[in-house]
Amino acid sequence: MHLNQIASFLAVSKTLNFTGAARQLGIPQSTISRQIGDLESQLGVRLFYRTKRDVQLTDEGRIFLPYAQEISDAARKGTYAVKQIHEGLAGRLSIAVADACRGDLTQILTAFHQKYPDISVDITRISSGESLMDDTDSPFDFWFIYRDMLLDPESYGSIQISRVPLALVRSAAGRSGKQDLSAEKFILLSEQADPIIYMQAMNYCRTHRFTPQIANTFDDVSSVVLSVTAGLGVSFLPASLLAGSRKSELDVSPLDDESYEISCIAAWKPSLLNPAASLFLETLKETVRE
Repeated sequence: MHLNQIASFLAVSKTLNFTGAARQLGIPQSTISRQIGDLESQLGVRLFYRTKRDVQLTDEGRIFLPYAQEISDAARKGTYAVKQIHEGLAGRLSIAVADACRGDLTQILTAFHQKYPDISVDITRISSGESLMDDTDSPFDFWFIYRDMLLDPESYGSIQISRVPLALVRSAAGRSGKQDLSAEKFILLSEQADPIIYMQAMNYCRTHRFTPQIANTFDDVSSVVLSVTAGLGVSFLPASLLAGSRKSELDVSPLDDESYEISCIAAWKPSLLNPAASLFLETLKETVRE
């Protein structure tokens, strides 16, 4: 039994198609068939039912599947660890974070760095308009994102970090005192850049029975805050996004209704191929419990 046989078995199990599995692995279909046949001979069982119309796992194939995945994961973990040592790294961790969840990451990173100061951490900002990628393609070990960004919860481990309140944001200097928001002009994060916040803003307006006068939308928070500070309009933003703003220039009123809060989570692929990721997960859970 060797890793190429395991890779072929897993690919056919996923696609239930020998041609598709060959295309996925970039090898001839005849090679896939030979490796599956050799694996079946070594195990002494049939792993697939094959007809001209379809391919299905046998009972033996279904039982073998999780063990084959463990073998593949173990090999990838070992390869990752050896590569890190060869490159002279004590470890490297890669994290993706949505803007509104940045504040939650600070305490966790501080605790992690105190325990493992030699592990390097890469942090990449992502938009809430981006969906999570398959772990074979994704460069990230963890995502700090809105819960609603997790399109396939069963494929990820996750833990809730916080609930971020949505706030009405106005210019402190130019505030007119008007309480009727239907008369205000709105400056919003665009739906493309942050569909979750945009949707919450629209839901608030619908609930309060008015159609917002949208003067402009931007793909970045700084442009929204600059426009609001200048008195060009009002906005709805998570309070956590205003941490770096000059709050004396803004009037920030968190919405009392919890239905407009945004749930921030940490998510990860259960395989945790990177050894540094396992250490980070321990620190993450410890910090959240505290």
